[in-house]
Amino acid sequence: MGKRFKEYRMFLLCLILLMLFTGFGVYSLLQDEALRALGLAILALITLFLLLGRYKMILFDDMMMIYEWKVAAMLPTMIEYRNIQSIEKKSKHHLVIHHQHNSHIYVFNSDLFLEAYHQLKKK
Repeated sequence: MGKRFKEYRMFLLCLILLMLFTGFGVYSLLQDEALRALGLAILALITLFLLLGRYKMILFDDMMMIYEWKVAAMLPTMIEYRNIQSIEKKSKHHLVIHHQHNSHIYVFNSDLFLEAYHQLKKK
């Protein structure tokens, strides 16, 4: 397959939502509102699955799949290595990929992402 990297923004958003849903669920249980607590538990479970399984950027042998904001959603985008002019490191988590347009991506470790990209590009 390829190298996988978690999308930093969505990881943080899902983590915050998980804590909120869990906290409000416990509060609802303490207030004897079982139906609301059940709904919040289901939302927390969905958020946990999103946190663990979704929003992974993948570096394949000839292209990469990243996530970009399009209109109102975070959608996957495929970019071929031959279309990439350059990748600019803005900070520890922020990279800008220059291809047909500029894509801003956020990863946990941008140095590791760049190292994997250069290693796969050499092949």
